[in-house]
Amino acid sequence: MISDAPIWTVSWLRGYDLGCFSDMPPRTLLDEACPPDSAPVDVDADPFFDIQTLRMGHVARQKLAPVAFTGNLRGRDIEGSVVVHLLAHQSGFVIVRAVVRSDSVRVPGGVGADVLNGFDDVFWQMDAEFTWDTPQGPIKGFVRNLMNWVFLDLFERLRRPGEGFPLDWAIEREWGCERLHAMNAAGLITFPFPVSFGTQYEIVDPLLDPLVTDRPRELAKDLAKRLLFPADPWSEVDPVDLGGGMPEAWWFLAETQMLTLATSGSVDDRLDVVDRDRTQLLEFFALRRAALTCVQRATQKVLTQRLRVTRDQIERWQHIVASTTDDYIVHGRIGRLLAPVHKHNAADPRIRDLAGLEAQVRENLAWFQERLDTQSDWTGGLVGATVGAAALVLSLQDVVKSLLAEPGQDLDAAVIEHSGLFALIMMSLTVSSFTLALQAIRLVTRRLRPFTFHSLRVRRR
Repeated sequence: MISDAPIWTVSWLRGYDLGCFSDMPPRTLLDEACPPDSAPVDVDADPFFDIQTLRMGHVARQKLAPVAFTGNLRGRDIEGSVVVHLLAHQSGFVIVRAVVRSDSVRVPGGVGADVLNGFDDVFWQMDAEFTWDTPQGPIKGFVRNLMNWVFLDLFERLRRPGEGFPLDWAIEREWGCERLHAMNAAGLITFPFPVSFGTQYEIVDPLLDPLVTDRPRELAKDLAKRLLFPADPWSEVDPVDLGGGMPEAWWFLAETQMLTLATSGSVDDRLDVVDRDRTQLLEFFALRRAALTCVQRATQKVLTQRLRVTRDQIERWQHIVASTTDDYIVHGRIGRLLAPVHKHNAADPRIRDLAGLEAQVRENLAWFQERLDTQSDWTGGLVGATVGAAALVLSLQDVVKSLLAEPGQDLDAAVIEHSGLFALIMMSLTVSSFTLALQAIRLVTRRLRPFTFHSLRVRRR
C-alpha cells in the first residue's frame, strides 16, 4: 500500500579509497576536486559529528549538480535527474551518495512499491537500461557506472586538472572497474574495489497515519517486506527500536537495503533526504564498512596468497581501522543510537553486522603484529652481530699491521710509517662492517614475510 502521490527518495551509497590523496584535508580536497557548479554543504548545520571532528575539519560535504537520466524500470519508462552528494573523511575515504527524489522523476502511471523496488535493481544489475547524461557525455548501465565516473572525475581533477578522461574508464563489469585496478597497479590508490553499502528508501505516506488506519504498524511491516525482502514475503521484519528521541518513523534495516517510513515530512533541500539523522547515520556506517572491508580484503589477500607486507602497509591499515571505528566521533545525541542498531542487527540472522567485520579485521591485524614481534627478535640478533663485527675489526689490527710491515720491521714502526694508510684501512673496515650489518637489519625488518613454511610436495615419477 502506497498512496497515489507519496513523497519518497531513493539513495545509493558507495565508498571509495582516495589513495595518494588520502592525506589531504577533506575540505581542501573537495574544494580543489569538485566542479565549479557544485556547492559545499555545511556539516555544522546538523549536530551529527562531535565538536572536535567539526573544528578540526575531519569531515566535509559537497553537493554536485543534478545529472539527468532516462531508463526503463521493470517495463516502465522513467526520466528525471539524480543528485550526488560526497562525504570525505580524514581516514582517506569518500562516500558517494546518489539520490533520486519523487519530485525529480516522471513515471507514467505513478510510483508503487514495485517501481521503488526496481531502483534496487539499478544498483546491482550491470545491464540496467539506464543512460546517465554526465557533463562529459552519456554513460549507460547501472548507477555504479555513474558513481565510478563521479569518483574518477574527482580524482583526475586533483591529479591532472583540466585534462579529462575517457568515459569508458567508468564502466564496471563482472570483475570490477578495470580503470580502478590500473590505478592500483600504478600506485595511485590502495584499494581497487569500491565498497557498496546499498539502497536507502524513504517514504512519507499519510495512509500510514494511525488516524487513517487502525493498523499502521502492520501496514508498515508489510511494505517493508515488499521492498526489502520481495523474494521472501513470509519472513518476519521488525523496525529498529531506537528507544525514542528520534522523529516518529518506522526504520527497517537489511544488510544492503534500508527503509524509513513516516506519516509526515518533506525532502530537505540541503541533503536531499527526508530524515537527515538516519541518512547521516547510514553514511557513517557506509564509511565504516568501506574502510573495514578494504582492509579485510587486503589482509585476506596477503594471508591467502602468502604475500609479503611492509610495515608501512600495516601502519596504514591500523590507521584506517582506528580512525573509522570510533563511535565517539559522533555527537552524543547520535552516538546513543549506535547500540540499538547493533543490537537489532545482531538479532537478525539475515544481517552480517559491522561488529563481526571489525572483529575479523582486528584478528588479522593482530596476527600480523604477532609476526612482527617475532621478527623483532631477529633484529636484536642482528644488532648483536653488528657489535660483534665491529669488535672483529678491532681485533684485526695486528693482522693489518703485519701486512703493512716489511720483513723484519717492527709492527709499531710500520704503523708510524704508514699511519695514514693504517687509519684509512681500519676506518674502511669498521664502516663496511657497520654498513653491511645495517643493510641486513633493514632488509629483514622492512618487509614482513609471515609465511616461512611450505607444504610438502610429492615428487612425480
